[in-house]
Amino acid sequence: MIQNAAKKEINYPAEIIFKSIFRNGPYTMESIKSILSESNIKGNVTHRESSGGKFISYTITAVFPSEDILNSICSEITTLEGYMSMF
Repeated sequence: MIQNAAKKEINYPAEIIFKSIFRNGPYTMESIKSILSESNIKGNVTHRESSGGKFISYTITAVFPSEDILNSICSEITTLEGYMSMF
């Protein structure tokens, strides 16, 4: 058990990399890029399909100006159809 674990301090603007996993469906990549664009975030979105093709993970790499904007974008991504997990 970890005790007294401190939250890692991030100084914004900061480059953040995170992944989202979805059921494989159409237009998810475009939707993620659109969410970033609406917040004026220029990021890189890559994807990797599962071996069976049922799931797809997206890696989002971008410089976020604040934690609020990062949280807002992550919240919007979780509302997309087929969303399963984010880390």
